Amino acid sequence: MQVSELNIYPLKSARAQSLAEMKITHEGPEGDREWMLVDETGKFVSQRTLPKLATVNAVFDPSSLTLAFEKMFFKIGRKSSFSREVKVQVWNDSFTAALEPDLYSQALSQYLGVNVRLVRYAPFSQRRVLSTQKEWKPEVRFADARPLLLVNTKSLEDLNSKLPSAIPMNRFRPNIVIQGNQAFEEDKWKRIKIGNVILSQPKLSARCNVITIDQQTGVANGPEPLKTLATYRRDGAKVHFGTLWIPENEGTILMDSPVEVLS
Repeated sequence: MQVSELNIYPLKSARAQSLAEMKITHEGPEGDREWMLVDETGKFVSQRTLPKLATVNAVFDPSSLTLAFEKMFFKIGRKSSFSREVKVQVWNDSFTAALEPDLYSQALSQYLGVNVRLVRYAPFSQRRVLSTQKEWKPEVRFADARPLLLVNTKSLEDLNSKLPSAIPMNRFRPNIVIQGNQAFEEDKWKRIKIGNVILSQPKLSARCNVITIDQQTGVANGPEPLKTLATYRRDGAKVHFGTLWIPENEGTILMDSPVEVLS
């Protein structure tokens, strides 16, 4: 088994950025979901309520974030005083983030048609991930639950065989795509090694209406694939596809890196 695709999402719920190699930090992939949009109360905004976010291009490099939409683009330097603090909320987690200059928030609000504020996960931000080891206290930035989402190409092939029309992998917004051996074998893994990075503490990824949204146009295309997925991947009120992971160490994952199942 090996890695076939690597992605980060510098702005939560915006377009993916494909990588040839991925640097893993204790907070997850470098640059992944380092920025986020919030409403006037500080609650996170995503494609669940604002599908048009899928059309915002976000490109990360070590010195800046570039955002582009329609005929507008701007760069936000990563060096910042982080002087403006704001309370934000991602699901049940409330913590402090840095508020970016109003100019960027105003431009995004105008494009998206709703008032939003652009925030960044700052050095003073702290959002812990649940862990069974007391001495190990990993963090997650603005991702929903865990720092990394892994999806198996065989699992998508299985789903596509049941759909009226095949869908691309980008509907599931994975960080790591692997070329596996069997569909949904990843559900049973407890600890894996990819390159020199060990991932553990897995959790099945519960899916929502975002997987019905075309990631190029930002338009929802009916109930699929969520409708079909629910017929055989439902567990109570949740429908699962893909697995979420926590990195145990920092390192680098490359395209074509081998995937080793440790337990």
